[in-house]
Amino acid sequence: MRVVDNRLLHSIVGRRGYAVNSHRRRILVTSESAAPEAKGPASGSRALGGHASGSRASLPARPETAPTLREHALIVIRHAITTGDLDEDTIYSAAGLAKQLGMSLSPVREAMMSLVAEGTVEAVPNRGFRLVPVTREDLEEIIRIRALLAGPAVDALCARASEDPAASEAALGDLRTHAEAALAAAHEDDTIGFMTADRLFHEHLLEHGLGRRAADISLRLRDQSRVFAAHSIAAIVDAESAQQIVDLVGLIEAGRSAEAQALVIDNLFYFRRTENL
Repeated sequence: MRVVDNRLLHSIVGRRGYAVNSHRRRILVTSESAAPEAKGPASGSRALGGHASGSRASLPARPETAPTLREHALIVIRHAITTGDLDEDTIYSAAGLAKQLGMSLSPVREAMMSLVAEGTVEAVPNRGFRLVPVTREDLEEIIRIRALLAGPAVDALCARASEDPAASEAALGDLRTHAEAALAAAHEDDTIGFMTADRLFHEHLLEHGLGRRAADISLRLRDQSRVFAAHSIAAIVDAESAQQIVDLVGLIEAGRSAEAQALVIDNLFYFRRTENL
């Protein structure tokens, strides 16, 4: 599977500012050429998880909550989308992805078809799959829908924290762990680490506040947005965003619902901060 080398990525970023995918160019610049086909990993290219080809050390382990190979493949592929290891301009064959994940072809193909059904990926006849391009208008719509879920989730958590602080300790501790991990990664200029921790924070925020179905809906929408800051400003934008979710946990713990709802919605509009720098 072909993933653009980091040196090329940084060169692209330096010229083009922010955008919607890991190569930071969908909003400001249209793709210059047709998507090349991804076959096998090229020498020196990154594998899923950002390691050298053939290494799968940082891929998510198969959790007990993913009882099937298809569900595990879906978790791993979503992680690769979130962290920018999959590129909009590349076509990925199911066989190539299966080889890189060390899995059989059938569950990987089924996982990709699930992503097609939800609109994150599109099938390319006789070639494979690629990520669906996202425009600025798409981003605005996606985040407005996510805000409809995040606001009530935060309100519910604030109410519980006020009514029964002891019963809320576990949920708040979980959220604080992910928020602090995001902040630490941002301070270390670790964009992949920040994105991973931030995704977990928002997943658990929805799950603790409204339940698993709401979390799943929000995650599918998040995976479609694929927003990354340009490398030149990523440390600033990521640190601001991470500090917001740390502060958000404090507002929830204090039961300050109106402030917490306003903050979580502002945090969701991550890409807007890149426009002001």
